[in-house]
Amino acid sequence: MRRSGVIAGGVLLSVVLAGCSSGSAEQNGDSAGTTTGESTSSSESSSGSAIANPKDATAVGVCELLPKEAAVQLGVQPQGEKEEVESGSAPACVWESAEDFTSVSLSPVQGRSLDTYYEHESEYVDFERITVHGHPGVRSNRVKPMESGSCGMHVAVQEDQLVQSFTTVPSDDTGSADPCALAKKALRLSLPSWPAAE
Repeated sequence: MRRSGVIAGGVLLSVVLAGCSSGSAEQNGDSAGTTTGESTSSSESSSGSAIANPKDATAVGVCELLPKEAAVQLGVQPQGEKEEVESGSAPACVWESAEDFTSVSLSPVQGRSLDTYYEHESEYVDFERITVHGHPGVRSNRVKPMESGSCGMHVAVQEDQLVQSFTTVPSDDTGSADPCALAKKALRLSLPSWPAAE
């Protein structure tokens, strides 16, 4: 099935290089640019002190990261399915559309900071620093999202905890629908519901 292959590809990219994601982010009001001031702020976020309202995405089940009403707004089924991952990999939950191959996957990544991505910026075809509800994030892609029909990005919720959003759009929409808009929207709709860090 296409979804499984795409998700597996996204997971594989994350395994190959800790700083890898397979998507790109759209500009949706939350995205930060790459000016010097904003870049400095994003870099400092990995210290933890610059992350306002730290969250703990591991405090709930992975399939509870996307509220049902948010899933409906994204055009996928309310109930997600936990993906089987390799030992040592972060757990992921996937929500799919009942009508096409649109899918949304969220995965908490413990023990990694945004610096992992910043330090490998030159290795990505598509790279941008973003912000979601005041939380710094990054898109870092080895393939062009509009050409691949898939997109991944990370948002930092703590100094050493990220959440990855990975999305795919139907093959018929590849090149016309921005998968990064979906990935960013998934984070924007779900992040406020995640538990505050202790």
